[in-house]
Amino acid sequence: AVPAPRVRSGRGEWAGLNDWTWDADQAGAQVGGRVKGLTLNASRLDAQVEANAGVAYQEWTLEFKNVSARQREARAQIVLPPGGVVSRLTLWVNGEEREAAFAGRSQVRQAYEQIVAQRRDPVLVTTAGPDRVLMQCFPVPPDGGTMKVRLGITAPLEPVATNQGRLRWPQMAERNFTVT
Repeated sequence: AVPAPRVRSGRGEWAGLNDWTWDADQAGAQVGGRVKGLTLNASRLDAQVEANAGVAYQEWTLEFKNVSARQREARAQIVLPPGGVVSRLTLWVNGEEREAAFAGRSQVRQAYEQIVAQRRDPVLVTTAGPDRVLMQCFPVPPDGGTMKVRLGITAPLEPVATNQGRLRWPQMAERNFTVT
């Protein structure tokens, strides 16, 4: 909730460390605090509604940018539409879109932690409560690098009347990055 203290030595401020932040929550199961230099650079939300079926499919494309000198992990807790599920997950690797694999919580958590330790390109989405997921992306490359992911979300329409339904958009409840 508060900025880290300034680093000083007997010779004054140590400028190199004052621009650096330690991300203690990297590869963990919580969002944690804001990380310096990490931003949501672009966001696009598209939806396709099947009125007769009473269901909607939404795709949320997120692009993160990192201007710091170190690799960063983008994390967000996302509130899904009521009854919604993440039915698709993709990550762009070297400009090419790649589909993610689905598995049980312990399997994907273990695989994600191993891949983060190797500093490769994973994205992880796990449940975080009713109609909530935790999304984690690592590494967002340093020095202006970007990382792009897409979540596909399938959800029923909320009945409003016998012939009307309401579409709810997903939203971020918590995030460790700044929105530009």
